[in-house]
Amino acid sequence: LTLYSYKICPFCNKVKAAARYAEIAIKNVEVNPLTKSEISFSKNHRKVPILVMADGNIVTESDRIVDMVLSTKMDSTFASAEAKKWADWASKDLAVYMYPNITRSFTECRSALAYADESFSPLQAFLIKNIGALGMSMAHGSIKKKYNISDERTALFEKLDIWENQILEESGPFRAGNQFPDLADLTV
Repeated sequence: LTLYSYKICPFCNKVKAAARYAEIAIKNVEVNPLTKSEISFSKNHRKVPILVMADGNIVTESDRIVDMVLSTKMDSTFASAEAKKWADWASKDLAVYMYPNITRSFTECRSALAYADESFSPLQAFLIKNIGALGMSMAHGSIKKKYNISDERTALFEKLDIWENQILEESGPFRAGNQFPDLADLTV
């Protein structure tokens, strides 16, 4: 299995967490966010994550990939209706606050893209960190407007408080209070 991803993508990291939990080895290919040349094979879907199966089949969208990766680990407790509700919350409510919190300034954007030094040539890393940071910082206001966010940091902490209260209600290290995580824990 090969996963095409961005290091700072919350949806890609959700897939990686699911694969670790399921003890499935996945080769990760870091995609250049400027050129996306690593996913040129995918003509219809140009967003990460993309999973390429051993037989060449392509699975897109993080929820579909996670379902496929965890299909051997899911039982009624792991993927209960409540766990699915919280996993959906993490993907649709919590994740949208991540991007605005790493793009508040050009410097923060550049810092978020510092991983490029480890993954790409020096020239590519320079371009990703500078041109990518410029694009990210320019998109910051649009993303805040799209999701009606006035103060991204406060809004993120409010979402994290919701999650923390859910864990505290269950009196355990994980959302369901069990000794093991469920789908919601992996998604967050």
